[in-house]
Amino acid sequence: MELSESEIRILPDFIANQIAAGEVVQRPESVIKELVENALDAGADTIIAVVRGAGKQLLHIIDNGRGMSQADLLLACKRHATSKIRTAEDLQRIMTLGFRGEALASIASVAQIEIRTRREQDEVGWKLISQPLSEPVVEPCTLDKGTQVLVKNLFYNVPARRKFLRSDLTEFRHISDTMLRFAIGNPDIRFVFYDDDTLVYDVHPSDLRTRLSNLLGERFADSLLPAQAENDVVKVTGFIGQPSFAQKTKAEQFLYMNGRTISSKQLSHAVFSSYEHLIDSGEYPPYVLFMELDAERVDVNVHPQKHEVKFDDDRIVYNVLKQAATAALQAHDLTPQAQFRSQTAQSPFERMAFNEPGKPAESMLVNRLTGEILDEKSTRTPFPRSEHDDTPAQRSFDDKPSFTKRGMTAYEALFGTGTPEIGTPTAQPPVAEQPRLPDMPSQPGQQAGAKFFWQLHRKYIITQTNRGLAIIDQHVAHERILYERALKVITEGLPYSQTLLFPVSLELNTSERILIKELDDELQKLGFKFEQHDDGKAEISAVPVDVRTGQEEAALREILEQYREYEQVRNTDARDNLAASFACRASIKTGDMLSVAEMRQLVEDLYATSLPYVCPHGRPVVIEFPLQELDRRFGRTS
Repeated sequence: MELSESEIRILPDFIANQIAAGEVVQRPESVIKELVENALDAGADTIIAVVRGAGKQLLHIIDNGRGMSQADLLLACKRHATSKIRTAEDLQRIMTLGFRGEALASIASVAQIEIRTRREQDEVGWKLISQPLSEPVVEPCTLDKGTQVLVKNLFYNVPARRKFLRSDLTEFRHISDTMLRFAIGNPDIRFVFYDDDTLVYDVHPSDLRTRLSNLLGERFADSLLPAQAENDVVKVTGFIGQPSFAQKTKAEQFLYMNGRTISSKQLSHAVFSSYEHLIDSGEYPPYVLFMELDAERVDVNVHPQKHEVKFDDDRIVYNVLKQAATAALQAHDLTPQAQFRSQTAQSPFERMAFNEPGKPAESMLVNRLTGEILDEKSTRTPFPRSEHDDTPAQRSFDDKPSFTKRGMTAYEALFGTGTPEIGTPTAQPPVAEQPRLPDMPSQPGQQAGAKFFWQLHRKYIITQTNRGLAIIDQHVAHERILYERALKVITEGLPYSQTLLFPVSLELNTSERILIKELDDELQKLGFKFEQHDDGKAEISAVPVDVRTGQEEAALREILEQYREYEQVRNTDARDNLAASFACRASIKTGDMLSVAEMRQLVEDLYATSLPYVCPHGRPVVIEFPLQELDRRFGRTS
């Protein structure tokens, strides 16, 4: 077939730049990454990032680096313009972060750009204003040494691209994660980060452990073990986490190569393999590790976003990383330390004053962990006294404790009027009447309550059915129950919150604060009530009823951690992901000992769900062994 003269044509630069932008600029986070890399390459020791409208409205990066001349500024937004590569040999030894010479041109094709810059030796600075399809305008301006880049209205001229961006909170979280990696990877540089007019953090130059404490919290920093190893090719330094601090996600894994944050499944496995038999399957150790090696031995130009690199000998790098992690683990006592809520377990009693109408003010001792109110003479016993006796009221663990008159008065002073339900299962949201258990006999003397329930290896519940034998996985069964309960609560706004007698304080890292802000409405509906403070700390005043006493802080952290993992693998909305995350982390675990009453209640609650046979992830909950199959295996004919 003969082609006409118009079949093949050279694309205009503007269209070519928009195509390149599809690889370089996928979302606002991509712009932040390119601009901060340029600021670092310019030798800045202070970098300020201001984000408005999750980066869709404005991204403003300010640095005190070398700046540019007027001639440089005129070329900065041209395609293939760069100050970092001059010869083909330079491609074999790339030491800078931003190097391709097309980032600014790509950004300028899908946004409005303003660049202000001044070198230290120049009396005045220069300002460039760029609009897509227009020649940039350069004029003099006054400013301090360094460069400011303002990117406005990203993708305003490419509505199809803008439409596929996620919610503002999700896009901002991507930006925050990238800024976090820059700030961790460059502890000698000051980073200031604003979300609109709210200061997210301002971290000054420090050592690495201090920087990690400032950004990820003291809890994270205190869990780290120093790690180092080197050979003729690569040097590894940094920290790895103690096995007891392993997480369900890779959010706290930071790997750097010659100052560049990278992602590598193979190198992550090198660290992970050092933890063999020390952590459970599906858990990931935290680490912050830096590799230094000759730039000629690594290719950093194998990924459009420069996230991945290729080494000329992967095995050497793999072995040194594993050596560093293994040596760090072997050099330290890894016995887990008991963790207590601050002074609560050691001093669980607190005196609270209350006023009874017509009587002098009194005070009561209150157990901070259980909320139980103790008589003045009963501080040595966990049981409340009977109303007419000075001796402790004896009861079994299955009995409801009785309240004294003084105890009732104190309870009402704390929680208002109403009969307290102490010692009973926590109140659940109203649900439809539970159907009869499938295949359970209903003849007199054969009710479900009379059936046997047997726990096997603290993992499975075994019970009889009409057709044979059922084995129920206690963890995934409870997951299914809590998933449906949580989803119903979030969707329909049912009561599911229990107020804590004493608020629980916790320290949130940047990622947790941003995720809590994103999920604030759903978390409140689920039953969490908390207040965040400007210093990064928060107080939990209420939690969902299924959160165990003393586990309030851990529950919130684990739910957020699980949510991040599910967000990557489950194609569902935020409510569903949150319900599944809550169910996974708040459910009964393998290894938990259950009483017969608890097993019976679990089975009944399971069969009251809409889909009792699979957990939210699709794993089976119940396996039934028909009696005929058992007969066949035992050689019985009847």
